[in-house]
Amino acid sequence: MRRFLIAACILLLKLPALAQDQSLYIVPESALGIKASNLFSEIRLIPLETTGGSYFNNMADFLVTPDRLIFTDNESNSILVFNKEGKFLYKYKKKKYKLGGLQYSYAKNAVFFTSSNKNYTIPLPKAQQMTEHPGNRDFSKYRNIELLYLGANENYRIEKLPVPYYALSSLYYMNGRYLTQNNRYNKYTKDTVAYHLNIMDGNKKTAAYFPFLNVPKLPPDFDDIRINIDRTQNDSTLYIKKDYDNTIYKLVNDSLTPAYRFVFPAANTMPATFFTTAFKNNIDFTNYKSKYGKAARSFFNILDLPSVLFFGMNDNSWGYKRYVFNKKTSSLYDLSKTTSDSSTYFLPAGIFSKISNYDNEYVYTFVSPGDLLKEKAAILAKYNNTPPPVLKQLLESTGKFSNPIIIQLKVNPAAK
Repeated sequence: MRRFLIAACILLLKLPALAQDQSLYIVPESALGIKASNLFSEIRLIPLETTGGSYFNNMADFLVTPDRLIFTDNESNSILVFNKEGKFLYKYKKKKYKLGGLQYSYAKNAVFFTSSNKNYTIPLPKAQQMTEHPGNRDFSKYRNIELLYLGANENYRIEKLPVPYYALSSLYYMNGRYLTQNNRYNKYTKDTVAYHLNIMDGNKKTAAYFPFLNVPKLPPDFDDIRINIDRTQNDSTLYIKKDYDNTIYKLVNDSLTPAYRFVFPAANTMPATFFTTAFKNNIDFTNYKSKYGKAARSFFNILDLPSVLFFGMNDNSWGYKRYVFNKKTSSLYDLSKTTSDSSTYFLPAGIFSKISNYDNEYVYTFVSPGDLLKEKAAILAKYNNTPPPVLKQLLESTGKFSNPIIIQLKVNPAAK
């Protein structure tokens, strides 16, 4: 019976891959460096207005909407809203509940966010038990779910949404529905086959993806199997990536299909038997993972543009890199090897590894005032102390306690 379940689950796991995808053959260790001018054709600097109310220095999240730049600050537990000229517009400070990540809803022109009650620390097994047997619990004691409206007539109105019984899971908002995740083995459910990703409409499950055997000793019993979700320029399309699956999937409404499949050398690939191996204990599991330390684990920050694909990648030892893949030349570039030049005002090269947002025209990154000031003398030397006016103004106005500087970069359509 166990062999049958394993075979069935492997078949189910492979079902999405039967659709056509685009295979990308890459060797991470051989990723090239690139000059900024060969990748970007335009730069725009946006210093964020710094006032007593708008200052922040512990950025937790950064969100780009069609006309706003929005941040969460860990230190003040606040959401800060600026326009794309850098003007400070609004601050929402959350009390008692710790803010989570931000998500933009195009349909509602609103920011979706959740928050967790600081007075409750709920271990995973307890959260699983509460979710499987919710009874008449009021889950708003533990989580808040809210929308911050950005429309001109909304005046930054906050709408508190009902908190469903599955709110202790990671939630992704789908305009009234939610994507929820099952990252671990759950002893409180009777289902032998569970799913890592579900769509919930109210209390009804309407779709499920990425089946796995919900039995002890398999990988989900020892470690989270995470699902990364990246937005696009519309609400109905998302990029989905499961740990240890080298395929990036596209979810359009309820339809999940492969978009890109990474083909790595064997050293960067987890064996296919990983998910059906029964481990003796956590030490056995950890040793197995360590043996394949260079195997790709997760992909994130998927920015799919017409000519290039930006993505981040972690390996099994949590080595962290960001790359850009040129679709025309099939070349892979390591963004940490990007050389800053006059096209990017010789700004610190670290800005390229922070590219994580985009809109219809630009990709977005940022530089902290501290990093900019460290490089100020070197930047001025590149220009013989006569930098372009926009850069001169930035360098003169930036101080130690300024807000971050947001950077818009336009990808060169003829990127080499």
